[in-house]
Amino acid sequence: MKLCIQLSLTIFLFTVVIENVGAQNDIVLKVDGTEMIGKVIAIGDTNINFIYQNETIEYKVPKVKIAKITFSSGRVEFYNASSSLKDHHNKVAILPFAFLKNQDDGSSAMSKKIQQETYAIFNAHKGILNFQDPMTTNRLLGKAGIGANDEQNYSMGELCDILGVEFVVQGLVSIEETSVSSYSASNTNIKTNNKKPAKTFVGKLFDNSGTNVNTSKSSTTNKNYSTTITMNVYNDKGDNIFNKNHESFWQSNDAYKVTLKFLAKRTPLYTK
Repeated sequence: MKLCIQLSLTIFLFTVVIENVGAQNDIVLKVDGTEMIGKVIAIGDTNINFIYQNETIEYKVPKVKIAKITFSSGRVEFYNASSSLKDHHNKVAILPFAFLKNQDDGSSAMSKKIQQETYAIFNAHKGILNFQDPMTTNRLLGKAGIGANDEQNYSMGELCDILGVEFVVQGLVSIEETSVSSYSASNTNIKTNNKKPAKTFVGKLFDNSGTNVNTSKSSTTNKNYSTTITMNVYNDKGDNIFNKNHESFWQSNDAYKVTLKFLAKRTPLYTK
């Protein structure tokens, strides 16, 4: 009987562990900045009951030590969070994209154009997120004295604080001319006026004075481009939560827009 009880208890605990591992986790952010990853079992008046990922021991955590809880469903509850932490929640900024053309630095205007186009792609599929207008992002960067070449001196977490957002999107677009294709063609049109044959001493000859021959030539030159885009998403703790690059080949200088959308749809910020 004792062996059966122990066996049943073992099977029960094993099942609990498997379920906890398989389920998406809750994240408890404490006021000291540390995180607890696992499952919130219950929320009381003064404590929460919590089990760490891959463990079975249940802990009681005082609410006064908790800044926020991000549940596996995506819902967030704030407790002792600073006002800035609340203000940052669910806000996203898109940084000006680095732009290279034929391995040389591109114009700042093009960098901001790609930034605006990326914003338009995300903002059309934002879900519960709030995407910061690029003009506001650039103004805040300018007020902080951060130019195009200064971003590398700041962590992405610091940039999130400066911009007042929870996430930032950063990327690089590189366009290279790979080849030139030329095509040529000619077209001949013959127009003949119907004339009666003229009689001569050697027989009948057709009078060709009414025949016009027009020949036109045309040529087409296509430039072929290789476009490589790298896209990153960082959170306000500086963690890189998404990184992917994609290469495509098109005959248009602005075909990078297709690749931008391809990558944006694969980020956790894009809602279908």
